[in-house]
Amino acid sequence: MPLKVVPRRDRKLHRLVKRGEILSLKRGELLFRAGDPAEEAFLVRTGYLRLTTPEGEGMGETVAIVGPWELTGEEGLRRGVCRQFGATAGEGAQITVLEGAGTRRALQTAEKTFEAFLAAKEAEVALGRALTGLRKAGGARKRLGLLLLNLANRLGRIEEGGTRIPLRLTHQLLAELSASHRSTVTTILNDWIYRGFLERDSGFLLIRAAEKLE
Repeated sequence: MPLKVVPRRDRKLHRLVKRGEILSLKRGELLFRAGDPAEEAFLVRTGYLRLTTPEGEGMGETVAIVGPWELTGEEGLRRGVCRQFGATAGEGAQITVLEGAGTRRALQTAEKTFEAFLAAKEAEVALGRALTGLRKAGGARKRLGLLLLNLANRLGRIEEGGTRIPLRLTHQLLAELSASHRSTVTTILNDWIYRGFLERDSGFLLIRAAEKLE
């Protein structure tokens, strides 16, 4: 789970954001490849990034997504390391480039931000373990529900009738993220929509009954 940058809390980090170079990426455009030298971190401003496995190791499948105001590319906070995953724009996106050493200093000297960073890493590990456990148990429905609730918690917009996930996520992408077959994801989503737990609106998912997805 990436660190969510909150300007009021992350003032030192936000100053770096204001000075950082802004990149505009088209859908499918590559930001970096696995194995590239890591010298910067990145903040997603709009759209989202897909983090993918190296080609030849999982066929470049998506392992995570990074949404608006989330930080990624944390390898750039250390010297002499390379990218673990590749990053590609999942839709049109604006990305701010953050100098690695400066970002590291900002995290180290801002207690609340550093605690939030560690909490985000712990939550990421916990989510990965939960999804792995459910995969072994054959729980595609539970994995997908856990994934959607995680996205809603991180990025969701509360509105009348539920929580909207403000990203256009394909069934194939959700299948990769939940380690499920695409046809299974389609079947589950259609069932939840039929039951009124979810609603699809202009390509977005609106969670109407979160407790039913747990």
